Amino acid sequence: MNIGDIIEYRNIYDEKRWGKIAEIGSDMDSYDKMQLKDGVPFYYSKKLSRFVPVKDKNIDSVFLTVTSIGKDSPYGVDINYVMFNEVKIKIS
Repeated sequence: MNIGDIIEYRNIYDEKRWGKIAEIGSDMDSYDKMQLKDGVPFYYSKKLSRFVPVKDKNIDSVFLTVTSIGKDSPYGVDINYVMFNEVKIKIS
């Protein structure tokens, strides 16, 4: 999966939803610049001066910003934050 792909996820009410990945982020201060390439989250390492994969021990800090468009939304677009490990299916 990459930025712009459609994914399936569950919202806070455990309802199945679909949405487009808008960006990737982390609650770790050292992961301020991030990329998502082919389903692998990367962060910019200042020490190495390049993007490197997120370590397994820190993967639980990674989340996706997902925009969903649907008739259930009062404003037409919902923005949801989904933990990276909770994404079930890549649709496209």
